[in-house]
Amino acid sequence: MAGLLPCLFAACYTYHPLPANPEPQTRVTVQLNDMGRVGTSKTIGAGTRSFDGSIVATDDTSYRLAVSSVKPLSGPRLRWTGEQVTVRRDYVATVQERRLSKGRTALFSVAVAFAAVTTMVYFDILGFGSLDIPFIPGADGDADQ
Repeated sequence: MAGLLPCLFAACYTYHPLPANPEPQTRVTVQLNDMGRVGTSKTIGAGTRSFDGSIVATDDTSYRLAVSSVKPLSGPRLRWTGEQVTVRRDYVATVQERRLSKGRTALFSVAVAFAAVTTMVYFDILGFGSLDIPFIPGADGDADQ
């Protein structure tokens, strides 16, 4: 279950094409091309597929980013703490803006709340499952008794 949570939280985001002149602090995902994997091996690491971060600055030839995570070609995503990296634009296959989806996040929150309440009722956590309704003989609506 704990391994599923990062996937569910990731579903709360949508990806959009990056504008020509993005604002600083715009959250992005950068996919590297083959030349980019080789060219960034000393700064980001060998065999990097993609990385996430926030734009610090851009110009005609490069992006300067504060990196938050790196996804290698194989293996788990690696956490970074905002180290700044400059990446040439010709190293980039795609760059997309990462935005929080309010609708998906609301749906996820409702689903988590429903699951929590259902679990509390089912397992009688904090007294939510016991209603202590007394049994009254003949009170089942049967007129014959």
